[in-house]
Amino acid sequence: MPKRSKFYLYQRKLKNGNYWYVNFIDPISGEISTGKSIDVLKEKLGMGYVESIKRRDEAAIIANKALESGLVFSNKECLSFVDYCRDFWDWDNSAYIKMRNYIKPNSIGLEYSNNMLINFNRHVAPNLPKGIKLQDLTTKHLDNIVKRLFAENKLSSGTIQMVVISFNQPLKEAIRQGIILVNPADRLMKITRTEEARGLLSYTECKEFSKMAKVLYLDGKIIKSYYLALVTAVSTGMRSGEIRALNSENIVTSALVRDDGIVLDKIVIKESIAPYSGIKCTKGKYEREICIPHNLGVMLIDNADSKGRVFPSKSGGYISSPTLRIVFSQVLLAMGISEEEQKKRNLTFHSLRHSFATLSRDGNISQEDRMLVLGHKSEKVNNRYTHISDEQLERVSLVTSKIVDLFSYEQ
Repeated sequence: MPKRSKFYLYQRKLKNGNYWYVNFIDPISGEISTGKSIDVLKEKLGMGYVESIKRRDEAAIIANKALESGLVFSNKECLSFVDYCRDFWDWDNSAYIKMRNYIKPNSIGLEYSNNMLINFNRHVAPNLPKGIKLQDLTTKHLDNIVKRLFAENKLSSGTIQMVVISFNQPLKEAIRQGIILVNPADRLMKITRTEEARGLLSYTECKEFSKMAKVLYLDGKIIKSYYLALVTAVSTGMRSGEIRALNSENIVTSALVRDDGIVLDKIVIKESIAPYSGIKCTKGKYEREICIPHNLGVMLIDNADSKGRVFPSKSGGYISSPTLRIVFSQVLLAMGISEEEQKKRNLTFHSLRHSFATLSRDGNISQEDRMLVLGHKSEKVNNRYTHISDEQLERVSLVTSKIVDLFSYEQ
């Protein structure tokens, strides 16, 4: 009995020349597949994609390799790329996330997975051919997405990097599981991340900021929780989420008495708050401490509600992150810094953290100590916040006291 052919090769005359295509024959049903480009199969097999196949014997080799690899007649071929990535970043159901967090607890958080899903849904899925299969995805598809994002000029290079991660990480897992043989994202051009200048306030502006914040608070234009949140941010360098999540039980009163007689309270920074995950561990996933003058510590504890929330909102719960940003901008406007200038200088609530880092550097606080109180693990990250390195001169207990003298936070 004659042996049934596995496939049929033929050429198509297209605009730019003749190209080899193949129809595969299902060994079980005998059905003939739709035509597949030999050049596309070559790319999926990781055999390069720059030069087209010209000879019939070379096309036959590619077709055979596609059959041997399971690239053809596999149920996995029907897997939608968009659905696969959405399932991958689904916090509640993702097998990948569950395994990662089982091996290394808290390695992927709810906030991160949701942000990846948002990036994918917003910037990747709409820019792909409708219904594209995981097996049919090519480098060209992904190249077009990245080119479009750069051409639109709406996202920073850092954000575009996150968009690439939103599809590249799922593709890496598909490789590990053997669903695909080559990752089309591996051949993308490397994106160089350009750091936007970190907005910060000068020494003089910090003093003015403190005065204006107090004026707005005493005039009833800023409620006490937001006022104290601003004071805490510029005096400690704490992140917005860490400030909002602060509980009175994490403030240790009269923890230290310096040689000059100044009594210091200690804030133990162990939690943060985020839109999706609520209360969670800090960004660095470890606790850190910072000292504040005792009278500031008393004010913070006195402001706490019955549940210990140091910065409660008027309606109960935690103060709002968007409102905190608005209040910060409101103080700058009162100082004469227009919205246009704020945008130009990249001044945001997070600028208070950058200002603290730079002012502590200028106050001869050592780089090591700045890293300890800011929660930075690497020298590279620390230098991004303080802009230059500095000698080690003083210990952690002096950081806040040297800076907090700039601010008049008392009522």
